[in-house]
Amino acid sequence: MRKILLTLPLVPILFLVQDSPTPPQLLVFRHVTVINMTGSPPSPDMSVVVAGTHITQVGRVDQVNTPKGARVIDASGKFMIPGLWDMHFH
Repeated sequence: MRKILLTLPLVPILFLVQDSPTPPQLLVFRHVTVINMTGSPPSPDMSVVVAGTHITQVGRVDQVNTPKGARVIDASGKFMIPGLWDMHFH
């Protein structure tokens, strides 16, 4: 019983110790048409690189390198409009 009482204070410390942070998941949307909401025409055949929750690169398919280990999604025939996810937020 005494050993259990001595180890109980150590339990919360175990929850504070974390593994090294995991790198964000990398996604690459290739051949997507980007609508940037600036009034300019849609940009077809683009690549969009997303790391975690941030867009890190946008450019023509032939100008954007696919990062090593990224999940590549063929978005041919699809449209991407960044920033509209919370347009109807209360």
